[in-house]
Amino acid sequence: MSLFETLKMYCEIPGPGSREERVHTRALERWQPHAREAWRSAVGNVFAHIGGDGPKLLLLGHGDEIGFALKYIAEDGFLYFTTGQRELRGHPEWRGMYASPIGQPALIVGRDVLVEGVFASLTGHILTPTQRDQHTLGWNDLFVDAFFRSREEAQDAGVHIGDRIIWNPPTRAFGKFYSGKAMDNRVSLALLEALLPRLEPSRLRYDLYIGSSVMEEGGLYGAHSVQSEVACEYAIAIDTGLSGDAPGVDPRDVPTRLGGGPTLIHKDLYGYSFRLNNAIRDAATAAGLPLQHTVHGFYGTDSGALLQKGVAASAIGVPTRYTHSPFETLHADDLEATLELLLAILYAQPPAGF
Repeated sequence: MSLFETLKMYCEIPGPGSREERVHTRALERWQPHAREAWRSAVGNVFAHIGGDGPKLLLLGHGDEIGFALKYIAEDGFLYFTTGQRELRGHPEWRGMYASPIGQPALIVGRDVLVEGVFASLTGHILTPTQRDQHTLGWNDLFVDAFFRSREEAQDAGVHIGDRIIWNPPTRAFGKFYSGKAMDNRVSLALLEALLPRLEPSRLRYDLYIGSSVMEEGGLYGAHSVQSEVACEYAIAIDTGLSGDAPGVDPRDVPTRLGGGPTLIHKDLYGYSFRLNNAIRDAATAAGLPLQHTVHGFYGTDSGALLQKGVAASAIGVPTRYTHSPFETLHADDLEATLELLLAILYAQPPAGF
């Protein structure tokens, strides 16, 4: 299976925050043939112990994707929702941390069912003049039409308050550009799967673990228990990074770009391990690999939670345009370069002590 096919497979598995089980079951199935052991923790995080000699290092992704939470089923069968992450503004945003989903295909992730629909709002000719002048929409102005005729019909189909909802477009390739939902952070799972058959165990300089957390998008929730589940000395979060090569972006704010290689994050909402960052930088230089350096503002990774638990942690990003949207876009060359960087890190000298 090609790296794109692996990425597409993971991106198209439904897995909003708190409902990552389909994604993590698939990951465990793919990891087990390469692992000494693989397991799922009580909160739903998944891990595999690969082995090797040296200090314990965890490569960590996360399984959840951006989603919404069903809050009300109307008598006529329309489904009202709110954010499935932290509430930042109190209303949906066209341009914000979680883009408005109007017009996107919807998938309701119920307890035992998956139900298709469409994210909708009033449009066109039936809008009143007051509604046409309403430029900021509230959550109650958006709904999912799953083509039910009544609340009872929705409930009989297995749809209930508290279910999660995701936007659900396909993952598509435009030459070397890959676009779709859930690149954040199924790119990490695609890379970890591609990494395992390429590893040369005799060259490992770490005792390697890989993993994927739950509910990262809601506040790094799953990552807060990772250290009690693995007890690693070092950790690297693999995630989508930011890419500034789009109209309207000041390169002084976001200098990274698609096709320029993986990004090493030196600071965002959190700080990262200076020693481990230097080891990553040295491994890339020694292997002749591209590496972009960046400091982000409103951004964070699971490594921020791991640092708070006493782990020397860093973060590597795959540059991505249009993050937290249904059309997140990345580049094939960056995927391959990130894979090569991870191998170079695992074969290189661990960080020197203080």
